[in-house]
Formats: sequence, structure tokens, C-alpha cells
Amino acid sequence: MNPDAVHAIRRILVALDSSRASLAALEAAVDLAGRIDAELLGIFVEDIELLRMADAPYAREILYPSAMEAPLSRGSMERNFKAQSEQARTALERAAQQAHVRWSFRTVRGEVTAELLAAAAETDLLAMGKLGWSIGTQVRIGSSALELAASSIPVLLLPASGVPAKPHWLVYYDDSPAARRALLSAAQLAEADSRSITVLLATADAGEAASMKNEIGRLLSGRGLTIEHRSIDPTEEIALLEALRSARNVMFVVGGSEAFQKLPALEAVLRECQIPVLLLRNRAGFERK
Repeated sequence: MNPDAVHAIRRILVALDSSRASLAALEAAVDLAGRIDAELLGIFVEDIELLRMADAPYAREILYPSAMEAPLSRGSMERNFKAQSEQARTALERAAQQAHVRWSFRTVRGEVTAELLAAAAETDLLAMGKLGWSIGTQVRIGSSALELAASSIPVLLLPASGVPAKPHWLVYYDDSPAARRALLSAAQLAEADSRSITVLLATADAGEAASMKNEIGRLLSGRGLTIEHRSIDPTEEIALLEALRSARNVMFVVGGSEAFQKLPALEAVLRECQIPVLLLRNRAGFERK
């Protein structure tokens, strides 16, 4: 097998709830599915942990917008789940039909991360919001999103602001086969919008950076893209964070399932930077049918 070959993404799973980030994930997933002629699968997870909390005798909920306190029961939680599931399905149906994208939807009950991992095993990419609607909405990335980002599945993580109409593609490149596939995937998507890519060269050595630039030029030859290069020291965790903290209108792309081990700053990026992040892993990439 060609180590630079791109494994096609045919089915995209989108995790849906009532958060703004979830709607941003839906919008991005529909747009991406339309570009590469992929099928879209929506999933709503009834969080079993919240149901267990509702069973507690002293559980309370804060009503919106009155801010009044009321008893929390399993029945009210299940009704809330049903309403949100119906809203999610309606949103998916409307968006997919407008974009002429094939779609399906299902509701499951269980532990959120486990259910998403199980569903993702049947697809090629999971798109989800960085924040959830349940516990921990004050942190910048939900626990499920962070856990899934550290898994081996390809994940597209979206902030509430979604993806810019014509994002500038920013690719982390360490000259590995996974990085080359990520670069090719980003290039294919960039051809349809901004036609520009910035490659973050994971090296502080000038000679190695020059070699990487030559390889990138070979890989992207003939695509008509504007390519910029920027070297960062992969041993300095703050370097990547500083490069992305002030980034605007970008999509950050990382390849390889070892990203969290090889790139410790990635978790800080996910927590602190309000930009879309595409984790492509070892075999995931984009290919038009």
C-alpha cells in the first residue's frame, strides 16, 4: 500500500444534543458530506449518568428562564431527552435535505463516550461539538470530547462558532506517513475554498525544515495552492499553543493516532483554543467518489 494513500471517508457520524457547538458540528458535517458525497449518520445519546442523578431523592433542576428550582425526576429527564432527540432529528433532516445529503438518525441510551465510540466504529469520521449541554459546560472542552479526541477514531471537534466559510488550513507536519496523508486531505479540501495552507513544520533544525519543505512541495505539486511554512520546536509544548492561540478563521489538521503521545500540547490546544480541530488518525482522509 502506498504510505501516502488517502483512505476515503464515506460515512460521517455527527453527535447531536442541544448545544450550540452541536449545531456547529452538524453544519460542518453536512457541508463536508456534501463536498465528498458521504452519508451522514446522526446520533443522540440519552446520558445514563444524568438519569442516575435524576433518581437521587434530593436532585433538583434550575428552570430556564425563570431560574426557579424544581425537583428533578427520571420522568422529567426522559421527557427532556425525548424533546431534544426530536429537535436533533429535525435539525439533521432539514440540513441534510437542503444539502441533498443522504442521512439517518438514531437515539441510544448509555454512557456517552462508550456509545459514541461504538457508533463511530461503523463510520469513518465523528463530528461533534467541543462543549456538551450537560455537566461541565463552563469548561472549554467537554470530558466526552476530550476522551474521544484521545481515542483512535478520526474526530472533527467544533467550537460553538463552527467552521469559517473559507477556512485557512493549518496542518501539523512531522514528515510521518500520517502527517503526509493529513496534508493531502487538507489540500483537497483547501482546493474547494481558501486555496491556501500553512504547514507547521515540527522541527527546529534548518536542514530538516528544508527537507520537509521539498517533500511538501512534491506532495502538493500542481494543486495551485498558496503554501506557507512555519517551523515550531516539537519539544517546546508552548510553541504549538502560541501558534494557535491567536489563530482566526482556521481549521487545524493533525494526523496519526499517536498525536497525544507525540504532541503533549495538543490537549492544551483542545482546551484553550476556540478553533476547529480535525484529528485524522492513521488511515482517515478525504477522497471524492
